Amino acid sequence: MAAVALVLYSSPAAAYIDPGTGSALFYVVTGLVVSVYFAVRGIYYRAIDWFFRVRHRDQRCEIAIHCEDPRYEITFIPIVHALDAQGIEVTFFTMYPRDNSFETLPNRTVHRAIPEGMMGYAYLNNIEATLLVTTTPQLDVMTFRRSRRVRHYAIVQHALGESRFVRPYAYDHFDSVLCCGPIVKANIRRIESIRQARPKNLLETGIPHYDEMTKAARQAPPLEGEPVVLIAPSWGPLSMFEAFGTGFVKTIAGRFRVIVRPHPQMRVSQPELYSEILGLEGVEVSTDRTPVSALSRAHILLSDISGIAHEFAFIYERPVVVIDRQMKTGGLEGELLGGDSELKQLCRDFIVPVQPTEIDHITDHLEKVLRSHSVETLEKVRSQLVYNFGQAGDVAARQLAELYAVEKTGASIGTREVHA
Repeated sequence: MAAVALVLYSSPAAAYIDPGTGSALFYVVTGLVVSVYFAVRGIYYRAIDWFFRVRHRDQRCEIAIHCEDPRYEITFIPIVHALDAQGIEVTFFTMYPRDNSFETLPNRTVHRAIPEGMMGYAYLNNIEATLLVTTTPQLDVMTFRRSRRVRHYAIVQHALGESRFVRPYAYDHFDSVLCCGPIVKANIRRIESIRQARPKNLLETGIPHYDEMTKAARQAPPLEGEPVVLIAPSWGPLSMFEAFGTGFVKTIAGRFRVIVRPHPQMRVSQPELYSEILGLEGVEVSTDRTPVSALSRAHILLSDISGIAHEFAFIYERPVVVIDRQMKTGGLEGELLGGDSELKQLCRDFIVPVQPTEIDHITDHLEKVLRSHSVETLEKVRSQLVYNFGQAGDVAARQLAELYAVEKTGASIGTREVHA
């Protein structure tokens, strides 16, 4: 009792902890809290993983196609139709529900909606399939892990690009990469050499969604009237609107007809700027689900780092002016590759870079590029940079069918040829 009384009625004590001891205690407490947090989170994720491993232990498909977002469906639709024409069944996993607004899938394609985020990847990490196809990079790096019951992983590229602008190890752990063009193929081989990694099966495929866009472009009515400038930049800190505001749009509208297409992500990430763009007077603002209508009516495109530049140039065979803001490659594969963008250098005759300091004279640059544009030059470069232009869906389906056949026989890719 005396001890209890001393504790309850102890007199105040003047205590001092020197800064070194205080810092040490702070780091100890912080370390404990962080360790507990990550331990609990790890248990949670392992529980999810265990649930799907047990719950779906009998789930199996032959060819699984994974689509993480509706905007990537245009990559897979030509492929599943071509596979269906070959009599091949596919299971199409989407991390979103599909309603009647989506294109109808062919008869041999079974759709399964799975949860988005961690739950969905836990599901994928435990499926059983002969072949899994996706557009999602960084397999076995973050949350998207290889399932021990999937024999072969392949990634299809959904845009023309280079490996320098993707995150580290984007393609390293795939068995096959269906390459859009020779630049990516060369980039991947160089990265493999630097890292001394196992060579992957690199196929010369192309960009499947260009197929349908090319068909639509050929059916569009011919251009007429005064030149139309489509302003369609990216979003975020490198966007033209973020850098220059909206004043340059009024300048262009004083000399050309103008269509402005704000990036859809701006509505979420930059709502005030998005509202300002919607309120622009004297121009047309396009917010359609797809950019096809705006692209088909434009004579020239003004953009920045958005991937729409290559689509407009190669599909509609029309010129582009881009604000040439330097992209930092820190934390991307470009840091490993070094050098500058090969794609930018090869396309500069029709995707013309203009320095940001020239924004006040942008109309002069637009007029100059319109006058000097050469379709012949564009077609020549396109044939060098894009595999199987206009036929990539059929090519991808044939390549995937061959990969599937090889895996079913139990042979390795190295002992049996898969045609590039």
